[in-house]
Amino acid sequence: MRNRSATIHIAAAMVAGACRGKSNPPNPTLPVAEGFETSDVSPPPEDSPAPGTDSVPPDPGVPDSGEPTPQWDDGPPPVVVLFIGDGMGAEHVRGAGLVGFGTEGSLFMETAPHQGWIQTASLSGYTDSAASATTMATGTKTQNGRLGMDEDGNEVDGLLEIARARGLSVGFVTTDNLTGATPSAFLTHLPSRYETTTIAEALASDPPQVMFGGGRTSLAELLAPTESWVVETEDTLRGASVDLTRPLVGLFADYELPMLVDMVEDDRTPRLPTLVSTALDHLLTDPDGTLLVVEGARIDHASHWNRTEAVFLEVLELDQTIRETVARLESLEGRAVTILLTADHECGGLRIIDPTLDTETGLPGVSWVWNDHTNRDVPVFGWGTATAALADQRQHNDRIWATLDGALRSRTPVASTLPRLPDGALDDLGAPIVIQTIDTDFGSGYNQLDALRVTTDERGIWVGIDGIFDERANSVIVWLDLDHGAGTGVGSGMDLTDVDGLLDRLIGTPTLSTSLPGLGFDAAIAQVGASYARTTATRDNAGVRQFQPPAGAPEDLAWRYGVVNYDHGNVADGTPAPDAAATGATTHGMEALALYSELWPDGLPPEGANIALVVTLGSADGRVWSNQALPPQDVREAEDSVSISRVVSFTVDAGGQLISAPIVVP
Repeated sequence: MRNRSATIHIAAAMVAGACRGKSNPPNPTLPVAEGFETSDVSPPPEDSPAPGTDSVPPDPGVPDSGEPTPQWDDGPPPVVVLFIGDGMGAEHVRGAGLVGFGTEGSLFMETAPHQGWIQTASLSGYTDSAASATTMATGTKTQNGRLGMDEDGNEVDGLLEIARARGLSVGFVTTDNLTGATPSAFLTHLPSRYETTTIAEALASDPPQVMFGGGRTSLAELLAPTESWVVETEDTLRGASVDLTRPLVGLFADYELPMLVDMVEDDRTPRLPTLVSTALDHLLTDPDGTLLVVEGARIDHASHWNRTEAVFLEVLELDQTIRETVARLESLEGRAVTILLTADHECGGLRIIDPTLDTETGLPGVSWVWNDHTNRDVPVFGWGTATAALADQRQHNDRIWATLDGALRSRTPVASTLPRLPDGALDDLGAPIVIQTIDTDFGSGYNQLDALRVTTDERGIWVGIDGIFDERANSVIVWLDLDHGAGTGVGSGMDLTDVDGLLDRLIGTPTLSTSLPGLGFDAAIAQVGASYARTTATRDNAGVRQFQPPAGAPEDLAWRYGVVNYDHGNVADGTPAPDAAATGATTHGMEALALYSELWPDGLPPEGANIALVVTLGSADGRVWSNQALPPQDVREAEDSVSISRVVSFTVDAGGQLISAPIVVP
């Protein structure tokens, strides 16, 4: 097996010849994009055509005006290539440039004429690959785990259906198992990414013209009796004749393709540049046009394992593939070429803390926050006029679909209106109810509670806390009184004694005291160290806890699904954040969603439920409490007690909607 320095040397040589021009990264605080037509509807599921009518599917994302809508405008045949660096954040790109060329900003992708930022949150909070790929494929935000489906389980037509309806050839290339979340979201419509047997059956029964990746174990036997031409080595791949009437499927590993860092000298597994070049050899023979989706999947896998060297080498290989693809397609005549590169999410919370390369490992100094996805913005790079509206903008990943949908249809992109998302951008929660008036004495520049926003909808209680949150040292608790006025719960004589989990101990540590009549807290949304939580998993360091019987008990807090998420730029990483010391002035930050279905046995609150809440800031162990809270409180009397003198109160109906707007009392 190659040693580290040798592998890095090989990777650098592999990408030699790439453009070394340095470009400035786009500004992550840029405004929402212009240049898109907007629709108030999401793409509908495919309707069955009436007998004798054209079988072209209905036009996703376009309102029904009662008049026939053209499926696409006249234009040269489109050639559309989407590259997805799975898990690839801005620091992944930066570090790869340092490793490959010794200078940040030196990758070919960073010379793209159109560059911007993409927000990735799903309806579940921070996204998984299935939900993000579904949004990029269909324009529809969905719950984590969904494949080509909306949150209610309805199939949603996407880029695959659009391309096929126009008569284009379609290909998918990945370094992952072909049954993985990203390929499956583009190529199937299923409720769960974990239904791997059903996914394999769907792929085998209806593959695109070209499909390359891993997955020999799950797909080879299913493909054997079909018309697909299956190849398993680079030699047989090169020998495959061009015949777009017969799907060409390459299965080059039992599961995922190996990471570059793990390949031994005689490993002849075809690499991503070869796979993409060969896919284009076949797909570009179609005079009507082409859609090709390419996933560099092992970037994400290496990030989950915090394998720094492997991450940068996989990014370098993806960059080489993009450079070769752009060089090949930019001279293509008579076609409308669109090339887009982005990521489905950032993974690991990677940061470059020292750009100087270690003389032994050839790697920069890095830190990893954890081994899962984050809500950090990811870069987007575009070539071709269709990608111009993405330049210098910050927008959600539904605009990837809109851009490519427009390119496939030879028309101006049409984007759907997004639902409310737990993404840390708080404008959709309304204006702040209260602004912080007390300067923090608690790690200035690392922790601030600057403003509080509260609203509700049919899903639950939404809480937005404008501020700055330390990714290692802070704790934030949103205390919820679900029956304000009843005088039950913590602060009204109930003491919490559950010490079995980190949040359980944290929530039970302070002594809450209040002179407000009828106040007692029944549940809490909490986090430690700016940790994330999402509605598809419970975590020990972030989430919802309920302690009011019958749902929970003081000695056995109930773990509930809920969301804690952060906007890009509102998490401090050991240095003061940009808005540090600007009390009350920070915009966006921590967003929390407490689901009605988790808080009330009937799934919704009772009619006229009066709810109160307050937010406290403390240390990660809960033994030191800040003088900051929202609404602003009297300065604490002791380090182990928190005096609650004001709360935000509101009333909801039986559907969970606000009857009275949130107000501060008294």
